[in-house]
This record gives sequence, C-alpha cells and structure tokens, in this order.
Amino acid sequence: MARLVIVVGGLLGLAALLWSCGDKATLPDLPAPNYSGVLDTSYIQITPIWTEAGGIAFNNPEDVRIGYDRFIYVCDTGNDRVVKLDLGGTMIESYTMKHPVAVTQDRGLDLLAVAGDYNEIIPSTDSTSDTTWFGNSIYRRSYARGGDFESVFTDSSDIEIYVFPPGITFYVKPEYTGIQATLTPEKNYYVVDFLQDRILKFDNQDAPYPRSEIIGGEAGDVTQDPWDVHIFSIIDRNYLAYTQTPGNYSVQILSLPAQIPIFNDTTVGLPELVRIHATGRKQIVVDERSNYYVLLARLSPFTGYRRFLLKFDRYGDFLGEFGTEGSGEKQF
Repeated sequence: MARLVIVVGGLLGLAALLWSCGDKATLPDLPAPNYSGVLDTSYIQITPIWTEAGGIAFNNPEDVRIGYDRFIYVCDTGNDRVVKLDLGGTMIESYTMKHPVAVTQDRGLDLLAVAGDYNEIIPSTDSTSDTTWFGNSIYRRSYARGGDFESVFTDSSDIEIYVFPPGITFYVKPEYTGIQATLTPEKNYYVVDFLQDRILKFDNQDAPYPRSEIIGGEAGDVTQDPWDVHIFSIIDRNYLAYTQTPGNYSVQILSLPAQIPIFNDTTVGLPELVRIHATGRKQIVVDERSNYYVLLARLSPFTGYRRFLLKFDRYGDFLGEFGTEGSGEKQF
C-alpha cells in the first residue's frame, strides 16, 4: 500500500491509495500498470489532526514526504526546521534549516531541501547589515554524518528578465521552489528554479548536469514559471511530472531519461490535467495507478469553488476534487 500525504495551511491529511482490478486506455506512451486490490483512492482523516511536533506548533508547513526509510519528513517552514515523524505521527527528531519549502530523500537516505523565496537581514560586527538570500541554494542533510542541513550548492547568477520602461533593466536570481530525487541508485535529483524558468538536474556530488535542464518557454517540453516536480515509475519506466503557475501546459509529464513529453504540441486536444487554467502555485503527485493529484493555491477552475485537491485519471481527464477551507473532515 502506498500513501499520499498532503499539507496545507498547517494541517496534515493522509490519504491511503489502494488500487482495483480493471484496465483503462493509456496516456500516450504510458504503459498500463497491473492493478491489485479492490478499491480506488480513499480518504482517511488523521485523528487527531497533526498540529505540532515536539511540543512546537507547526508554523506554515509547506511540504511533506515519505522517505525510503519509511519516515515522514515535514518542512516546518516558519519554524526553520524539517521534522522527522514515524508513520503514526510521533516526532523522532528535527533538523535545523532556514525556511525549508520542499524536501526529498535520495536512495542513500540523504535529505535534500530548498528554501524558496526567503532572505534575511543579518547584522555584521561593524554595525552594518547585509541581506542574505537563501532561495538560490540546495541544502543536504547527510545520513552518514548526521547533524543539520548544510548548503551544498549556490547559484548567485543574475539574469535579465525584461527591460521596461526603456533604460530600466530588471534582473532576477535563482529561486528554488521544488526538489525531487530520482528513483535510481545513482542518487541524481531535479531542482525547480521558479524565477529563472528552468528545471535543473544534479548528480550525487551536487553538480548540475550540463545541457540537461528543462528550459523556459511555452510548449510541451519546456517550462514557464515552474513550481513543483515529481518523479514516478510505472512498470519499471520512469516519468517526471512538473507544474507551472500559468494556465496552458500547467502540468506536463516527461518520460525519462530522454525527457520526451507525453503531451506535446502534436497532441490533439490537450487534456484537462495540462490545461488547468488557474494561476498560482500547484503541487503534484502520482499514484501507482497513474492517477494524478494536483494541489492548488487558487480557486478551482472546474467548479469555481475554493477547493484545493484535484484528481485526474491516466487520460488526464478530471475526476473530482475536495478540500474546502476549514478544520473539519476533507477541509484544509
């Protein structure tokens, strides 16, 4: 049994994913999984809802992952820590890091995280102060060495985004908003650079691969304002799904390692999964039945209600949604 863990607004919810017998037509070039069990996705309310860890209330948690070690890792963003929980929600320990917004675990059990849109004014010894930007770095917590997170890669480059009005040029630094380790023993991983319109692939020495990035643009195999990335496997074939904050091509799926788009410009009638016309942040996960789940930070484009979790089938067609605002069942 696999589990999908969702975090919104400081509350954690858990949905158990079960798969049933049957067969459906595939997405382009996507193999059919072998189903087992009797149920489709079901929702389970955590009781009591997880609102704290180690006696400290969660403060704007932005990401949660189940690692290869079967522990749950929560980016407790406002508390500058990543919390390690067992599957029952009992805190094991926590690791210090400035403003973690996304976390993943590689096959060597190292944790990798990014800080997103965060800077801090740090006073110096001569009564002056400097603004330190944390959003352009990758942080690693070594399983072998232990301790807290350490910065292992920083990109301080500025790029020109546009010139307007004439004579005024704007530059942006990288802003890493998502990170996902691959499923292979090589311990590679992907990082989402929101501001510079790209997704980068890194090796296990925290060095970016040359010429392997998914670059900016509006088409099936490029990205504009990307936010989240997820890697999944169906019948031993690996895929990368990523989300974007604009409308068309809001979600795209690439087959790995060649990064060939499942939905491309030649696809007749892009599915609803790709055409989510809702701006703002989107996060995505995929279950072993090839159902897609998209978490929105905006109004639903399908019903107009403020519901956050959308479900799509393997065609990319909309199946349903839930998650009204509040603290009750199926609420965030």
